[in-house]
Amino acid sequence: MRILLLCTDAFGGHGGIALYTRDLVAALAAHEECEEVVVVPRVIRREPEPLPPKVTFLTESADGIASYTRTIARLRGEKFDLTICGHVNLLPAARVLTPHPVLFIYGIEAWQPRYRAKPFLDSCGAVVSISDITLRRFRDWSSFNCRSYLLPNAIHLDEYSVVPKDGGRRVLMTLGRLAGKERYKGFDEVLDNLRALPNDVIYVIAGEGEDAPRLRRKAKDLGVSDRVVFTGFVREEEKAALYASADVYVMPSRGEGFGFVLLEAMACGIPTIASKHDGGREALRDGLLGTLVDPTSPAEIRAAIWDALEFGKRARPDGLEYFAFDRFVERTRAIIDDVMRGKQ
Repeated sequence: MRILLLCTDAFGGHGGIALYTRDLVAALAAHEECEEVVVVPRVIRREPEPLPPKVTFLTESADGIASYTRTIARLRGEKFDLTICGHVNLLPAARVLTPHPVLFIYGIEAWQPRYRAKPFLDSCGAVVSISDITLRRFRDWSSFNCRSYLLPNAIHLDEYSVVPKDGGRRVLMTLGRLAGKERYKGFDEVLDNLRALPNDVIYVIAGEGEDAPRLRRKAKDLGVSDRVVFTGFVREEEKAALYASADVYVMPSRGEGFGFVLLEAMACGIPTIASKHDGGREALRDGLLGTLVDPTSPAEIRAAIWDALEFGKRARPDGLEYFAFDRFVERTRAIIDDVMRGKQ
């Protein structure tokens, strides 16, 4: 079985979708009947990681839109048993290559209408969603009612460990892109509550983006700028140490499709707070793995932070294995087998 995967970024990419795509590629390549996975990235931001066996990574496709278009045109002459479209914005390109691509969706990009992609949705062989909330919101505008599957994020538990925290000030942390158009992460909500917390509690905002100056101004206006730390860009290899410095991971977001960082924090044993109104609910398994709050309720957020600071234990929650990478491989295999049976 030869599989073609069109994606925004994967190896050499940064962020949640790139990480998810790398795990997906590894899981596809692990399928017993897979001969080759050909990956076509739209962008490559840094030196790519080592490739899994049976994976061909077409770096030439990432050298601008013209190169991407030429690569798609060249691939029309090759035979693939399955074509996966790794982002809704790439669906027009996927349809050039196959009449029935399998579409993967993640979060905010699939929660609202994508008019360029909508004419091609009815031809999709299936849709695979990172979460139930994303699938439901996608269906609301797309009217897609054909075959669909859920494939939540994976966590490589062997890459994280629970280590004691050094003494000193108590640390709240949120990690994410500081994007003006994505002010749903929960940074503002935590800042709004910081003054009501003891003076030894500081807030680490980890990540980079054009919204950082606004958040800095807000911290100053609230009189808490001396208690807020902006880390800037965080490399993958720096994450474990960053999580180890935190007492509580808090992300009262309103637009997360899932929230992989929640899994990372829990894998490091950090008491975790997420939203009950977006994909964070599914990442915390309806509150089994952590605390869920209403992001519009300052009182709920504040109470959850207080409880986590006072009573939270540094330990991996029972049940986190549900998202282990080997379970992700099993789910991927089952989805691919079902999709292939439907094509026969």
